[in-house]
Amino acid sequence: MAMVRGLGAGALGIICTGLIGLGTALTVSGKPVTAANGTPQAAKAATEPASVTPPANRLELRDADRIVLLGGTLIEREQRWGYWETALLAASPARGLQIRNLGWSGDTVFGESRGRFEFANPDYCFRQIVEQTLALQPTVIVIQYGGNEAYAGTEGLPRFEKGLEKLLEALQPTRARIILLTPPAQRPFAGFDPTEVNAHRRRYGQVMQTVADRRGLLCRDLYPLLEQAEAIAARTPGLTEPVCEYGLHLTGTGYRLTAPWFIQTLGLPPSSLKPQHLEPLRQAVVAKNTLFFHRWRPQNETYLFGFRKHEQGKNAKEVAAFDPLIHQAEEKIERLRQEIGITTSTAK
Repeated sequence: MAMVRGLGAGALGIICTGLIGLGTALTVSGKPVTAANGTPQAAKAATEPASVTPPANRLELRDADRIVLLGGTLIEREQRWGYWETALLAASPARGLQIRNLGWSGDTVFGESRGRFEFANPDYCFRQIVEQTLALQPTVIVIQYGGNEAYAGTEGLPRFEKGLEKLLEALQPTRARIILLTPPAQRPFAGFDPTEVNAHRRRYGQVMQTVADRRGLLCRDLYPLLEQAEAIAARTPGLTEPVCEYGLHLTGTGYRLTAPWFIQTLGLPPSSLKPQHLEPLRQAVVAKNTLFFHRWRPQNETYLFGFRKHEQGKNAKEVAAFDPLIHQAEEKIERLRQEIGITTSTAK
């Protein structure tokens, strides 16, 4: 757990790894999925562009959906506390939902934080974000970007739009239902006035909406996220932690308070279950996230898979030992969903 709680907003991407891009294997529902540098397993799906249809007005979840959360710091940090993920699992009666967090602090649509020792190689960085996603064979992909890119200002808008289109095109082989989430506005902090940067974040969000409309995708606006968090906190007595850090990153309290708002933003009805009833489920979600994080971003990648593997490469085989543990964690999550009445058993 120490490693997950140590996730930072920047430099961690250089320390940790995306194993998928290194040719190792992950699992889907307990079955191995090869993620070599060649054609990913998910590429077996047809690759022709899907016809553009009007987007649904809400996220629809189905039995056995494999949901990938893809983005930067906002997505990555959520796995520490699991409030949004738990709320999502509680909001839908769909059975056998599997959620994987592929967030990476400081990331962009170009995969710039995922390059590690190849950070100066844009092709390698982009290949990581694509292969990491395809290897999980998602049926739903939630994509949240635009915040870091917005610091490039108006001049960076064309590059961002092109990069987002390129990413969506590269993910088409999954045939997944895709939802885009716009960047949240920053809040004032320590004398910093975010007015200018927020104007850029708003414009980058508008570009995401334009791209979504063009492709027939669902796009939801997270621009008021932190303002919503502060407003909810003002109505909640007894809080001992602020809802965000540096006017930018949600804390555990921030994720907890905004979970119902986030679910409503996706177009789903928040669960009527009380937080104390969902707490065992949330703890199981965090435990699963911890296992998966160590599976796809283990420590000491240089020694396990990189240029120093001649020293400790023999231990690389131990990374795959997380697979059955993750599968067991998923089974526990589904059992808890049944016990608290979110889903019904499929047993005859």
